[in-house]
Formats: sequence, structure tokens, C-alpha cells
Amino acid sequence: MEAILPYLINTALGAGGGYLGNMLKKNGLGMIGNLLAGAVGGNALPLILQQVMGGGADGGNNMIMQIVSALLGGGLGSVIGGLFKKPAG
Repeated sequence: MEAILPYLINTALGAGGGYLGNMLKKNGLGMIGNLLAGAVGGNALPLILQQVMGGGADGGNNMIMQIVSALLGGGLGSVIGGLFKKPAG
């Protein structure tokens, strides 16, 4: 359970970031689409930052950095997902 907990936290925070990203910029993915795109972004950005910054297997102990990166990743995932959505019509 301890191995999956960080991913669950990042997913929840990423979904929250996706929802906040939708509130700031309407991108037309819908609520479920924004939550899913945010969840993916909330897991992707912390993994990318961990590799770039050379974090160990545990990803470091800076919980605030992980929370902020998951929220930002969720918002970016939602916004980027909205850019690739085809217009209705």
C-alpha cells in the first residue's frame, strides 16, 4: 500500500489541478475529461521533475514540492488536453 499511496495522492491532486485549470480557462473537455487529463498530468509532472532533479527511488522527502508539482501538472494536463480537442461541428 505504501508503494501506491504517492500515485493516489498525485492522482487526486492532479484531478483537483485539472478542475482548477478548467475554472481559469474554459477548454471544453467537460468535467470528467478535465479530471482525467488532470490526473494524468498530476502523475506525469512529478515523475518528470523527479528524473530531471535526480531524485532517488523515494523521490525525496519534500512533500510541498510534490504537492505543488501535482497541482501544476494537473492544471497543465487539463489545458494541454483542451488544446488537442477537436472543435464540434
